[in-house]
Amino acid sequence: MSVFAPATPFAPATPFADFIYRHFRAVHALKLGFALLIAVTINAIWAPPHFIWSMVTIVVIMMSLPQVGGAIEKSLQRAIGTCLGSAYGVLLVATIDSYWLIMSLLILAVSLICFISAGRYSYAYLVAGFTIIIVVGDANHGTYEALWRTANILSGCVIAILVSLFIFPIKAKQDWRSQLTHAIENMANVLTQHLQAPANHNLDFRTELEAAMKAVLTQKKLFFSLEWESQTLKKHKILLSQLVNKQVRLITLLELLPLTRWQEKDKDAYNQINSIAAELALYLQKLAAFTGGKTPQRPHLPENLESQLQHRLQLALVSSSESSLATSATSLHSYDAQQGFALTGYSWLIYQLAIAVEALYEDIAVIDIAYHKPSAAEIKPKQTD
Repeated sequence: MSVFAPATPFAPATPFADFIYRHFRAVHALKLGFALLIAVTINAIWAPPHFIWSMVTIVVIMMSLPQVGGAIEKSLQRAIGTCLGSAYGVLLVATIDSYWLIMSLLILAVSLICFISAGRYSYAYLVAGFTIIIVVGDANHGTYEALWRTANILSGCVIAILVSLFIFPIKAKQDWRSQLTHAIENMANVLTQHLQAPANHNLDFRTELEAAMKAVLTQKKLFFSLEWESQTLKKHKILLSQLVNKQVRLITLLELLPLTRWQEKDKDAYNQINSIAAELALYLQKLAAFTGGKTPQRPHLPENLESQLQHRLQLALVSSSESSLATSATSLHSYDAQQGFALTGYSWLIYQLAIAVEALYEDIAVIDIAYHKPSAAEIKPKQTD
């Protein structure tokens, strides 16, 4: 196992990887300083013209993207944008003598780039646009200066990639795993607190649910970095999006829990349903322990969990109905119109929570299993006599 990162996203983190993640701000600042030190040293030894653009590129790439995958993607987009913009700018400077014609073609190109710039590769378009302006400048210099500016920008990309990859690499996979665990833990805590609360409780779960939603949104921001760091996750990028959507669904269902209320006299009926729901909270806690690397074995749900819970919830409703009738035969109409409707709605909510938890388990199982499947290169053909 590597000292830098676990073999799978859910394996316990190595002490070294855990140290880097816990102090990633300080580590990232040191890495940026080290990358700039490399650039300064190169400048001191060879003193290439316009080397300041190398340092500017390093800061632009590394300042806001501590993860390895993010730095690689941004570096490649910057390199591609630089090459395209530089090629166009050098072409203008080398073939055209008219100042106004050069500037007209420059404005036309930048305007066109602005029009088509969109989506995942918008940063490459942005870089291409301002690289044209940097290379052309005031249109009073030759191609020599333009090429040196391009070379310095590309050298800055190379330095940023190498430092991100090999100097205390900060992995997006670990951040994604941590955010996933944080979201599941908050959801489990909300469900547990609700089930343990007294009748007509006035608990406010907004803080926990907002924290869970923030963790889910952070997972979504890490998708591009994850694709560059892991071929396995890249193959399952659609599944990562589905995993986010299922967490959002679970949070939405949990938001309905504080709205449910029952009287003290109905406590026994609701407790029967809550005892079933408590199992869901336990399943979420076990899942959080696995994704957080606290337990090596992935937990499994009972077979046919959905149908089992549906059957048990129906029995709980029948039991509470018979109990109500035995207590007071005259309260049948009241029970059917009020308590029966409330209990059925509450039972439906718990059932939907079970479906959401089951879906969460399924997606995480697919990701975990994918990491344990041997690749085609690892499968050696059997030798025949």
